[in-house]
Amino acid sequence: MLLHPAVLSLMWCSAVIGIIAIGAAAAGLTVAVGWNPANSDRRQLARERRSLLVESGLTVVLGWQLLSLFLFIAAADHLHSLFSGAMCAAGTLNASPLGYPTLLVKTAVFVLCGLGLVLMRASAAAWTTGLVRFKHLFTLGLATALIIENVLQFEYFTDLDPEIITSCCATIFREGAEGLGSELAALPVRTSRLAFFGGVAVTVGTGTRYLMRGKSPVFFAAQVVPLTVVAMIAVISWIAPGFYQLPTHHCPFCILSWDHGFIGHALYGALALALIAGCGCWLVHVLRSLDRFACIKPGVERRLCAASMIGFVVFSTIALWPTVTSGIRLNGF
Repeated sequence: MLLHPAVLSLMWCSAVIGIIAIGAAAAGLTVAVGWNPANSDRRQLARERRSLLVESGLTVVLGWQLLSLFLFIAAADHLHSLFSGAMCAAGTLNASPLGYPTLLVKTAVFVLCGLGLVLMRASAAAWTTGLVRFKHLFTLGLATALIIENVLQFEYFTDLDPEIITSCCATIFREGAEGLGSELAALPVRTSRLAFFGGVAVTVGTGTRYLMRGKSPVFFAAQVVPLTVVAMIAVISWIAPGFYQLPTHHCPFCILSWDHGFIGHALYGALALALIAGCGCWLVHVLRSLDRFACIKPGVERRLCAASMIGFVVFSTIALWPTVTSGIRLNGF
């Protein structure tokens, strides 16, 4: 399976990104150790130049890594025709015990890379010792996460066997079947909708209060991750069936296909923006305690908070679109 063009391209892309991240982490450690902005000798000047080089290189690499998650799902969807019983990426991921763990790890790395971009952008050319060391230690942690992702991804594609008979998404997310997918699909639609829209209302209200009064954004950021989890549950429970106009079809992957206008990319893209910007708001707020010389520009948290709110509003609008345009109702709601 490793010689399939889609898999080969994805593996090479991930490997190159991982190697560059490892090199950036190694260079970052030489910057963090001995960093002293009060010193102006040649070693310190070399550290400053190396720090700028690492930041510039990582900004490009992290941007490409964000695409890796969508490329992985696209590759899994492309491979489904090789497995008996698979109809989309859900079946390909289910063909190996490592499929969904790999997806979860890549999702976590996706969020880390998004936060890395926020960090690099907010603290560009920062020279405060604490901020510089945090930034390059974060790069080391990111490189470690990329290594784990590459290994797990390699093991997953190696473990795939075309002779395996897997399950289609209709079986995995069918009410009454075994597994987490079927349990989420069986959740009451009214309860799922109430939890989601209630969470959006509270989160947007908290964000608006922060933007107007300028109080700590921590309370707003603390609601972003739980709301994202509720939003993903809502996708399986009622959002995806709304786009399919089929109450029994709960697959969260089929909405990424051509048949449904690739609407899933806009849906998940808005949710990713909401999650990363919301967590980034908290990250920048925490980093200000390390920023003794005010290297981080004012208003960064506000812009991230506003971007997160916009992401949730766009996600909610797309989720409601089938109900508004087609009048479809699930469970009489």
